[in-house]
Amino acid sequence: MSSPSGAAPAPGIKVATIAGVPVYIGRSWGLLAVMIVALIGPQLEPSLGPRAYLVALGYAVLLLLAVMVHEGAHAVGARSFGLPVHRVVADLWGGHTALDVTRSTPGRSAVVAVVGPLANLALSALGYAVAAVLAPGIAHGLAEAFGWLNLILALFNLLPGLPLDGGQLVESLVWRLTGDRHRGRVVAGYCGIAVTLLVVFWFVGRPFLRGDQPNFAAFGWTLLICFFLWQGARSAITAGHLGAVLDRVRVADVLTPVAPVIFDAPLSQLPTGAPPVVIDRDGRPVALLDAGALQSVPPGNAAHTPVSAVSRPQPPQWVLDVDPQAPVTELFAAMNAVGTGILAVCHHGRLLGVVTAETINTRLDGRT
Repeated sequence: MSSPSGAAPAPGIKVATIAGVPVYIGRSWGLLAVMIVALIGPQLEPSLGPRAYLVALGYAVLLLLAVMVHEGAHAVGARSFGLPVHRVVADLWGGHTALDVTRSTPGRSAVVAVVGPLANLALSALGYAVAAVLAPGIAHGLAEAFGWLNLILALFNLLPGLPLDGGQLVESLVWRLTGDRHRGRVVAGYCGIAVTLLVVFWFVGRPFLRGDQPNFAAFGWTLLICFFLWQGARSAITAGHLGAVLDRVRVADVLTPVAPVIFDAPLSQLPTGAPPVVIDRDGRPVALLDAGALQSVPPGNAAHTPVSAVSRPQPPQWVLDVDPQAPVTELFAAMNAVGTGILAVCHHGRLLGVVTAETINTRLDGRT
């Protein structure tokens, strides 16, 4: 499944780079592999002996391959539309593709969502085709299992609720019909809650009501998966509501006015009132004053000490030219890229002020 995201620390072991996109095996995937071996190995042991656990490990590797291809399809689909893709990860929860969807559309979002399950359907056909030409044995069993596994992954991911790919299709449909992506996400999140409850009923409640002998391993897997679905659905609902709030906050609402000061001006000419921002001779913001360094300058030296001596240079990316009436979400990608929690905002080359992450959070706390 695909998910929006920004820059983040490496989530695991990097195993490949595909079209510039890093591919990771998450730190928690080893736990999933151990669980698969522990559950499947004993079932195969009566017929295979000690080899059963190697075959069970093979199942875990095939699952990893299926997840990697699924997420890789999301990444390729997103890249085909010019959407930035940050990473592909396989972990305990299956996998995810972190991508930037701020410039997406309902149609593009739907395509990116559906190519993952379609890739699994293709792998399923391949697995069954290989099994059909193999003699009965371990290789035949693994190929058949690969076909079955990918078919289940495709069908499960098409269930209509977030965080599954089918939920992203629901989000895209509501977005297309209403013009409101955030409403689509909320609706798809509630659909995800409904899907979770139906899965629990089907695999836990229904056998219990029939009086079937409980399969605690199956129940455990079901509850683990449903916990993941429930958390993802709730997060989607929260993100949808928050997105609606963010769309009502303009860049101008979180701007702090500043007073530009040339880098070689003496400290005695620092403006009062609005906080100063250091600019170069072209008027471009380049630095912020360091309060500690400023306080260490003796008053008698202020007329002979340039502003640059007590400044903290900022990276070039900290300057963002944006319409002050644009939604505040326009700032997020730049703020993540800079990593300092502060941006200098300009419009048509004119410095308007600065925006900090703290100011944005304070504003949102007052709106939610």
